[in-house]
Parts: sequence; structure tokens; C-alpha cells
Amino acid sequence: MIGIGSPAFSLEPFDAVAEQISRHFRLWEVLPEGEHRFDLIHERLERGRDSFRLSYQVHAPLSDVNIGSAHEPMRAAALTEIKSTITWCRRLDITLMTLHPGFVQGIAFLDRSKALERTRSSVLELEKFAKDSSVAIALENMPANINATCTSAEELLEVLEGTDMGICFDVGHANTTGNIDSFLRIVRRFTNVHLHNNFGQWDEHRVIDDGTADIAGVVRALKQSYKGNMIIESTDLESGLTSKSRLEALLG
Repeated sequence: MIGIGSPAFSLEPFDAVAEQISRHFRLWEVLPEGEHRFDLIHERLERGRDSFRLSYQVHAPLSDVNIGSAHEPMRAAALTEIKSTITWCRRLDITLMTLHPGFVQGIAFLDRSKALERTRSSVLELEKFAKDSSVAIALENMPANINATCTSAEELLEVLEGTDMGICFDVGHANTTGNIDSFLRIVRRFTNVHLHNNFGQWDEHRVIDDGTADIAGVVRALKQSYKGNMIIESTDLESGLTSKSRLEALLG
């Protein structure tokens, strides 16, 4: 199924966004921040299944949430936030949550391996918690950035080693690192896909055919081996609709 997600949506009242999205999509990847925190919207979200005929999956909170923090109290706080999100997902019958790996900050710049070690520790803890809650987690590859971890398929698999956790393959992120092909070789691990484009320099979230990523080639590969959802990540609904039309043409 084709869905949509955008951090910009979380700045607007939930019902208004849900009504607009439902005119064009059946699936929304909700970011529970801002106006869309689950403690604020859970009743409206549940009603939206019927009134707007929407299905949901979740992108875990982004703001100040670092599961790879070298400062243990902050990593613990991040885990508390993510576990709270998982608990809400279980309560709301949402079965898939995409999660960002940790990032390099503060003293972790003195030894970047620490951010990866802490991320892996967090992943192991969160996987068990999520399994107990019947929620699947998809760990997302990150774009080229001085703070980023898990920008390559090899590093992402290293963090996931020994787990059943899936991957959220973000095409735009992989385009900034030149790693699209290497990620497509591990399509068996994909449990979510984010589609957007850029010109390889930074994470612009452009319309899917506006950039240097070979989206047509990516879609051909996904059609062969991937059965999950495809989430258009856009800066707004209008550009998301343009991407949807072009993706539908590629899917035939």
C-alpha cells in the first residue's frame, strides 16, 4: 500500500490533517510529536479509522531522542520515550513503528564507535520490549551527516546482528551516501520503505522523480522482492500527491 508521512503534518490539528490525507491515501505514517502526541490524539486517531477510513503506522519521535547517546541518562530517557510510543502502538493496534538509530553527539565525537555500541544496546532492549507488545520495529538507514550512524547497509546490519528487527529503507537517505544498490541487496530485511528524492548532497525530501536517485530502478527491484508498504515522505501534502501519481505510474 502507498502511504504518506511528513513531520510538517504534526504541526497542524490532527483532524484537519487526517481529513485532507484521507481524500487521497488510505495509509498515514504518523509522527507522534507536536500536535500529534498520542496522549493528545489517541481518541481521535481511533475514530479516524472509521470516519476517515485511515490505517496507520508510526514513525517514532525524532526531536532530542538519541538511542545512541554516550551520556547514559539521555540514552535512558530516549528508551523511555520509545517504549512509551510502543505501548501506545499496542493500545492503538498499530503494528509497525519506524525508528531512527542513534547519532553522534558530544563526547561521542572522540570515539564514534560508542554511538554504535549504545545504539546496538538500545536495539536489543527495544526489540524485546516491542515483541512483548506485538509491535514490529523497522530501523532506518540515515543520510550522510557528521552526526549520523547506520548510513551504510553494513553498519545497519552490524547493529541488527542477531535480531529479527527489520529495516526501513529510506531511498533519499541512501542517495546521499551512494548506497542505494548495496541496500537493495538486502531487500529481504525491509519491512518499510520511505520514498523521496534529492541531488545527493543533502536530505531534501523532494518529489520522487526530482533528483538523482533512480526511483524507477528502485521500484523495479522492490516489485520483485518486497511486499510491504511504501511511504512517500514529503514536505507537504501537495508534493506528496505528485509523488503518489508518479509512483503509481511506476508500479503499473
